[in-house]
Amino acid sequence: MPSQLAEKTRIVTLAKRLEADLLARGYRPGDRYRTSIDTGRFLGVSPATAHRAMELLVRRNLLSRRQGAGTFVGSSLKSSPKLEVKTIFVLMEERQRNVTNIVLDDLMQALAGVFPGAGVQFSFLPERNGVEFVRAVITPAQEAGQFAGVVAISCPRDVYRFLAECRVPLVVMGSLYPDQQDIPSLDMDYRQAAQLLASHLVGRGHRRMAMLTTGGGRPGDGVFYDGLSDVLTEANLPHNALTVRTFAHDFDAFDAQVRQLLDSPNRPTGWICASDKLVNSVCRSAASLGLTVGKDLEIVFQDEGQSNLSAEHRAMAHVQPNIDFFDMTKIIADLLRKQAEGQPLTQRRIIIPSRLCTASDDRM
Repeated sequence: MPSQLAEKTRIVTLAKRLEADLLARGYRPGDRYRTSIDTGRFLGVSPATAHRAMELLVRRNLLSRRQGAGTFVGSSLKSSPKLEVKTIFVLMEERQRNVTNIVLDDLMQALAGVFPGAGVQFSFLPERNGVEFVRAVITPAQEAGQFAGVVAISCPRDVYRFLAECRVPLVVMGSLYPDQQDIPSLDMDYRQAAQLLASHLVGRGHRRMAMLTTGGGRPGDGVFYDGLSDVLTEANLPHNALTVRTFAHDFDAFDAQVRQLLDSPNRPTGWICASDKLVNSVCRSAASLGLTVGKDLEIVFQDEGQSNLSAEHRAMAHVQPNIDFFDMTKIIADLLRKQAEGQPLTQRRIIIPSRLCTASDDRM
């Protein structure tokens, strides 16, 4: 979930959009304003979230509420300067929020540094009707002249296609689909990451391994699997040396699958997790069966370069991008800025190499 700072910033951004709307539409003190429901539709958020944003304007007397009558324009509007508020939208699938490693605060800070004065709004896409949701979120900002661009993280293919067709400033954080390689993006080298993790496990004598993915059918999952296959084939291991399980966005159900593998007669001893959030599932399941991580099995995982890993996870071998996550977010922000300013992009697809980190790595 977004942090309290990110959520507070989101509400402030929404309030600025409402203030700009008041000025742009020529409202005068005493005029009737939208209800919370209508305001939510205008902003692309829930009525409760819209109410919180409106409340900030009520405190400044830019709006006033009359019990039983509705919401009206407040007396302070006439002395308010005209605002030019721009909003950057960060989009992510709702079902990815529990397994992603991405620290949204870092991304927000980088965007704010490149777009001073702009607001950042985080929106989590529902499992269905993602394109309709995105259209409802960004269209009001476009119509009000408040749209600055989009950063899309692990979104479905049709959402990427819709945004590309809109010809808006756009950067994808993550893997692109094969027919969308022209979209500006930044990604980790997943094939290299998988090769590093698999080589580590093979070198430590593991001959049965399990790969746990976050699901969604993303191109990065296939590339990651190919990297594992490269190493297992070179090591002359049989095709059944690797078992794959996909997280179905239900940790109870996923834990049951992991326990089943751990309880099998020929259980995997090397576990490769596509996210450090999935590491916890293996640890929980192993503990329930009386198995010890580090003795009965070894866990390695892929990390996006975050600084918030637990000490327990840091002790496990994992791969990270070879630059800090905050530096990655600055690259994303710069790609977005160049598009917003109409500048050509010298490189549209940026792949960050990976490195293996272990408990003895002095860079950790």
